[in-house]
Amino acid sequence: MVKEKYILTRREINLSVANGEISSVIKKSITKSACRAYDNGCIGVAGTLGEAEDELMGQAVENLKLEIPYKAEATAGIVRQEHLECGDFSLEDSSSFLKEAEEVLSILKQEYPQLIFGNKIYLIEESSQLINDAGTNLHYSDRVMGYVLLVKHVDSVNIFDDSLVYMVRDFDREVFLKEAREHLDAFQNPVEMPEGDMLPVIVNPMGLGSFIVQNLDALAFGHKTSFFNGKLGEKLFDDKFSLYVDRSAEITCNSFFDAEGSTCEGDKCYLIQNGVLVRPFADKKLAGEFGYENTATADGAYDSVPSNTAYCFSGECSQQTLRELLGDMDGIYITNMSGGDFTSEGDFASPVQTAFLYRGGRLAGRLPEFNISGNIYDIFGKNYVGISSDKPYEGEHKMVVKVQISQ
Repeated sequence: MVKEKYILTRREINLSVANGEISSVIKKSITKSACRAYDNGCIGVAGTLGEAEDELMGQAVENLKLEIPYKAEATAGIVRQEHLECGDFSLEDSSSFLKEAEEVLSILKQEYPQLIFGNKIYLIEESSQLINDAGTNLHYSDRVMGYVLLVKHVDSVNIFDDSLVYMVRDFDREVFLKEAREHLDAFQNPVEMPEGDMLPVIVNPMGLGSFIVQNLDALAFGHKTSFFNGKLGEKLFDDKFSLYVDRSAEITCNSFFDAEGSTCEGDKCYLIQNGVLVRPFADKKLAGEFGYENTATADGAYDSVPSNTAYCFSGECSQQTLRELLGDMDGIYITNMSGGDFTSEGDFASPVQTAFLYRGGRLAGRLPEFNISGNIYDIFGKNYVGISSDKPYEGEHKMVVKVQISQ
């Protein structure tokens, strides 16, 4: 029998923002603990809020009698720690974080009196730990500061008109304000759509990739219901497009191990490499059931049996910045796109509520509402441009693809 503890801790300071000012301060500290017992191809699980006491492990052992099947072995003999907290703010000294947020909001409110800022600013610290008597001891922690401000013009009848998002480990006021000013200046400068019906759009790397991820689940592959069924090993997309399970420090608050204690070599595992479909993603159960590779993508409720539900995927960055990817072309930077979806044939269409003209390396103005469309094989095939090496907006790399534009 192998006994195991899985502990998740989340601490946060959440500042509610209304009319450009801090309206409330909420502090939270939540620890969730699970005990697991593995024996004879079965698993027993028991969970609690707070620290796990000896009685909880006893309950997990008792729950082995439920005979919940778990044929995989518990992770054994892996020891690693990774702590990524950095920056000037800590949850122990909330006063400095609050002071910084108030000063930044005051600057925005003074410089943009015609705009109303709301929603939240937060400081979050997460940690996860998995320890068992098979020699595994894994510990990860991270801290991130984020601005998620909804922007509304004083004359607007909308609930909000735009959003100002910025999430980083190490906050730099001047970097944030430079980006915020560029964004807000462009928001207040309406411009016409550039000419053409096939134009490059700038989106978050996984903004158009959800359809691919959904259909790379090993469960869909194993039951032959995936859109990509029968296409393992085939070249489906552009040479420049690669998609991988990302357990690296590149993603904030994303542990290097999954809920089963599995890891990836080099903290990444390719699903699509240079356009070729290499493998689906699978937890231990699906890997054993269908003969796929375990890709460290198990997740789920802390007090449940882990399942193949983790969402930790990245597209591989190019060697070019966003400006270099676009060259002399105008781009369309999308910040609010909702109401769209993929069909079962891989066709995508969506209205775009808020977008900006990107010209000469900066946001030049706000575009009218429009629609985009394209097929998954074209978006990540002949119309794929690449993912920026830099993080020009929102603290993220940006992906450039060409899509059909209509108004």
